[in-house]
Amino acid sequence: MHHHQSHIAHSVFGPRPVNRPGRFTRVARVLLLSAALGLSLTSASAQVAPGKAATKAQSRLNSRFTPVDVQVLPVPVLHTVVGQSGNGPAPRGSCPETISSHTDANFGGGSFTAQAGFAEMEVAAAQYTIPAASFPIKVDLIEMIFATSGATVQTTTQWSILVWSGNPQTGTLVAQYSSDGIILQPIVLPPGTSGVNVQVSVDPGDPDQIIVQAPADGSNSFTVGYRIDEHHNQTANPCFVAPPTNSNAFPTTDVSGLSQPANNWLFGINCGGFGCPANGGWARFSALPAFCRPSGDWVIRATWEPVNCTGAVGACCLASGACSILSSADCLAQGGTYQGDNVQCSQTNCPQPGTGACCFSNGTCEVRTSASCLSSGGAYQGNDVTCAQANCPQPARACCFPSTGGCLNLTPTNCAAAGGISGPAGSVCATHVCFPMGACCLPSGSCIGPVSPASCASQGGTFQGNATTCANTNCPLPTGACCFLNGFCLVLTQIDCTTGGGLYQGNGSGCGPSTCLPPTGACCFTTGACLDLTSEDCTTAGGTFQGSGTACATTTCPPPPPACPCDWNQSDSLNSQDFFDFIAAFFGGGGADYNEDGQTTSQDFFDFLACFFAPPPGCPG
Repeated sequence: MHHHQSHIAHSVFGPRPVNRPGRFTRVARVLLLSAALGLSLTSASAQVAPGKAATKAQSRLNSRFTPVDVQVLPVPVLHTVVGQSGNGPAPRGSCPETISSHTDANFGGGSFTAQAGFAEMEVAAAQYTIPAASFPIKVDLIEMIFATSGATVQTTTQWSILVWSGNPQTGTLVAQYSSDGIILQPIVLPPGTSGVNVQVSVDPGDPDQIIVQAPADGSNSFTVGYRIDEHHNQTANPCFVAPPTNSNAFPTTDVSGLSQPANNWLFGINCGGFGCPANGGWARFSALPAFCRPSGDWVIRATWEPVNCTGAVGACCLASGACSILSSADCLAQGGTYQGDNVQCSQTNCPQPGTGACCFSNGTCEVRTSASCLSSGGAYQGNDVTCAQANCPQPARACCFPSTGGCLNLTPTNCAAAGGISGPAGSVCATHVCFPMGACCLPSGSCIGPVSPASCASQGGTFQGNATTCANTNCPLPTGACCFLNGFCLVLTQIDCTTGGGLYQGNGSGCGPSTCLPPTGACCFTTGACLDLTSEDCTTAGGTFQGSGTACATTTCPPPPPACPCDWNQSDSLNSQDFFDFIAAFFGGGGADYNEDGQTTSQDFFDFLACFFAPPPGCPG
């Protein structure tokens, strides 16, 4: 056994079971490397809150998304190699290794965002597209940064690593390893703010490697992901209350912005329609609502190599500006510029060919490359020439004369010189309608006509076409925002809104963040306190809602009941005088409604006696 100081804790483990789809459990040796990192908190801010547009239920669900920004400072850790000969681990294969990652984060230390809303059984995953010729591949190393922020206890987190061919939603799971405390250790972090780089690989000498075949969907991709199987301190319902930041470790994203929203994935627990994602399951970051979409890429990377090494390939920039993955020889044969072995097109900005105005026979102009222009039958006007500068020859088109109502086929120049109005490109007098008249639908839903398109547009209407009539036209009724009592907002016609029990907000209005906020009112509590809340929040908090539009500033809530209800004369002393005073009130009509049910009956007498002879806590001696 050898010991020395390093920034990576590297452990080679012996056999462990591996679950793979469609196969029985088999044995593999797993290599786990854990780089312990010291962290210091720099800021903490809730991820974009659900905002005014979200319903109360949505707001509660989204409250668990609380990313925390942290700064990572490397610290030395003990490096131990276990279960190998003195010569060290077996060598890797002869194929060149490639690192695939969407993040620009420094795995040796830097700034990260801990996704503190992450719950048990949720998965952080990244999908990578590689050259088709690289498959099948062998995954050599997978890494991800986990972090805590201001932890008050030592945290222990059970986790799993998963690998798919294709994407995690529809692809094939080819490998899964879980921490068990024997081979794969749990993530253990000390109190305070700290982190760990969790690295997983298979012993190169083990016959069972993580082999990924090309996916059947043709995407030429594979996915790696980390799942939290058991938090140190999971809440009873993480949909409404996030696992506490001060007693759990969380996966991290980078702080430089989300660059690959379609290739970062989240498997979320099912928190219903307002969850993230809705109803749980897999979702790309690009499909997540803005209020819960992480602002950076997962800090994950994978190191892999082709199983069958052929000639090296890389990005090739072609004369057209396109990029293809080719060998150096094939790239040169096609007149391209080879960018280097294993360089991906996603990493390459190929120079684009020059563009300029392209004149077509119908007189139209488009900015294209020379090759594209010529292949489409156009006449290329030169690099950097704009269509405004090209002055493409115009063919004759319909020319309408308002003074006579007639039409001649003339070029736009000749038409203007003759005092006419040129029709659209390609128009001819035989089929062109110079002065159309027809029905016009107004914003109010009414119809006028026949009118010209210009007259219709001047009134904010929509022209229905030449020769149309109002008798044969069904103009759509205007719509607007419709607010319902539960705070929902829909764009409906006024009739549909009223029929559905909503409150119409006016023609042309839309549903915005603050269009249909639920009404608030004074909420009285048994303590005599008052808060301005919605009816739903008041009931949930155990208060009594005083009505929509009421306010605590103008509402007097009932005072709290006395601490000792049978201290009838409120003398702060429970004695026989309280008994005599109550009897006097009971028989003298002085208001002895002890149980406050609105009437004085024998039950009030019995309830008073029960309190008097068995005083509850709070009664004076």
